[in-house]
Amino acid sequence: MSNEFDSYDPDAYAALMDDRPLYAPSSQAFETLAANLTARQVEAASTPGALVVLAGAGTGKTSTLTCAVVHRIAVEGLSPSRILAVTFTNKAAAEMTGRIREALQGGSTPSWLGTFHGLGARQLRAEPEVAGLRPNFEIIDADDSRRLIKRIMQSLNLNADEKDNESGAEPVKRMTNQIGKFKDLLLSPEDTPAYVRKLIADANTLGKPIHPASLLAAARIYDLYQKRLRDQNSADFGDLLLWPTRALLRDAAYRTRWANRFDCILADEYQDVNYAQYQWLRALASSHQRLFCVGDDDQAIYGWRGADIAYIRRFTQDFPEAAVIRLEQNFRSTGAILNAANAVIARDPHRLGKTLFTNKGYGQPIEVVPFKHAEAEAHGIVEEIRKRHGEGVGFEAMTILYRNNFFSRGFEECLMRAKIPYVIVGDVGFYQRAEIKDTLAFLRVATTPNDPQSDEALRRVINEPRRGFGPKAMAVLEEEAAFRRLSLFRAIETAALPPACRKAGLLFVAAIEKVASDKSLTLADQLSLLLDATGYRAMLKESKAEGVEARLENIGELLQLAGSFHDAQELLDHAALATSRPNETEEGRLKLMTLHKSKGLEFDHVFLPGWEEGIFPAGNSDLDEERRLAYVAITRARHRAAITFCEFRRGFVDPSRFIADIPPQHRIDGWLRDDGAPPVQRVARTPLRPNSRHTRSFPAR
Repeated sequence: MSNEFDSYDPDAYAALMDDRPLYAPSSQAFETLAANLTARQVEAASTPGALVVLAGAGTGKTSTLTCAVVHRIAVEGLSPSRILAVTFTNKAAAEMTGRIREALQGGSTPSWLGTFHGLGARQLRAEPEVAGLRPNFEIIDADDSRRLIKRIMQSLNLNADEKDNESGAEPVKRMTNQIGKFKDLLLSPEDTPAYVRKLIADANTLGKPIHPASLLAAARIYDLYQKRLRDQNSADFGDLLLWPTRALLRDAAYRTRWANRFDCILADEYQDVNYAQYQWLRALASSHQRLFCVGDDDQAIYGWRGADIAYIRRFTQDFPEAAVIRLEQNFRSTGAILNAANAVIARDPHRLGKTLFTNKGYGQPIEVVPFKHAEAEAHGIVEEIRKRHGEGVGFEAMTILYRNNFFSRGFEECLMRAKIPYVIVGDVGFYQRAEIKDTLAFLRVATTPNDPQSDEALRRVINEPRRGFGPKAMAVLEEEAAFRRLSLFRAIETAALPPACRKAGLLFVAAIEKVASDKSLTLADQLSLLLDATGYRAMLKESKAEGVEARLENIGELLQLAGSFHDAQELLDHAALATSRPNETEEGRLKLMTLHKSKGLEFDHVFLPGWEEGIFPAGNSDLDEERRLAYVAITRARHRAAITFCEFRRGFVDPSRFIADIPPQHRIDGWLRDDGAPPVQRVARTPLRPNSRHTRSFPAR
């Protein structure tokens, strides 16, 4: 198999070993590039030694990083082959390479410029023996990795049924993720059992929830998995940093050999590095101590996937001689937007600190719009989008950013009715989510149990949770249904199934029929009882899979939605029409996405719904990281930002504490009028309830 990590270039590697510069120094290239930067950016790009550049949102981070590379080549005369520059995505690496090449007018660019895993792969290919591999080893992708882990789990008689992926159990995916975490922590298979035992003991001492059996199984599977990989001379993505970094930390000769190959290292998005990436960078910078990193602790929002904000905050401890330069001039947003964002993030007591400013003028204050309930919120925002589009704002210039995926449902409904083109970025539509399709499949079976039109729905859910209906049992069932000309549901009653499977199937039939026969039930009650009677909801609640809470929230959203339909057929038809839209490009379309997906993007008009306690900040979350997420959300806007909240969303809720953190002079209640004057209040202000947990109020405007 070939992939991006297999593009090892022997010539580039040879050039790496050669100290002769591949580019004749000329300060003209740097001066031309620097002419378009601020004095602070130029200072950052030309500062020698170790340096952390705290680049606030919209302050020209990529331009500064690019200029720093050009300075080292064009002014300092370093060979491009002795510069290592690392990013998090191939897109960012390609963009930076293009900018450097343009600045150098076609001169050589750093041959070691790429992603962490891409560069780690090149290092491992140069000396594969550190991982116990042979030359020309294969790099397997994520699908191949999951299949190998599945086979190992099956050999150990562990549940590895991939059909569970749609229900939420996802045993193979869960095991794959856990092994990936072991590798991010630089744990070898030999180290892992002791680590897991200590993790379990510490959790028990502190009374923290933990799943010992799953962790112990993961440690065992990890050992077998690595042996299989080595036997077949293969590495997965985690290995690409794991083994070179362990070698750098444990073998002084290896570390010296590699650290001496570079004269400086530049790293992007330093606030997002995990433990393995952090140790890899420090080890490679150990000889020259020239680590130039760009990042923003105020935008560190990926702690839940292993990133550690502590590394950027302790940079000057790791490199005592390091300089710190803050980029605070924002080129994206208006003053009002930045003042609001600055006020929200200022309440993080641990931040390194900076204050964004702009020369774009004050602009318009943040619009804070209250609504009675979620449906009114969705209708209100979509109506405002329609109005602004009528005033000349393109749909592509606007976005709706929400904390949780389940928010998309209400907006999809309203946008479809308003005939507004939209696209969901980085996610599937509400009705295409597995748990929603499963729930509607139960409803389809209950609605037409005797008709073969329910067969596909039954195939989807008969084994959710597992009832023994594997390929062999399904073949028997299909044959019985065809012979007797019955629906698959009815064929369960007469098919010659194995005893345990037959018993489970008949219980399934009885559960469906009992709910379907009660004509007094509302549609929402019928759906809820189907989920309980079939064991589906209990299966999700008992699952340890990542994202199960979001799945349960999506089901809750569907149950609430069901109240607006007269009967099951109307809901099923509506869902089918909602998912039948052809594949669409993003051009000319309103974008919907989560706040996490929006990082790095910008829009003229940003709508931020659901700013309520328990939603945002989310319950049981890291409050400081949620605050940073609020800062990221507000700073996506160029010209206008609107925050909305509800009085009632599956129960009474309070406005988010982050709203009250915005000073009154930088926010305004209600939508602004067309001319930017004080607003005409279109939605009655919702006062805080007397028993509110937060007594902060918003001044009337």
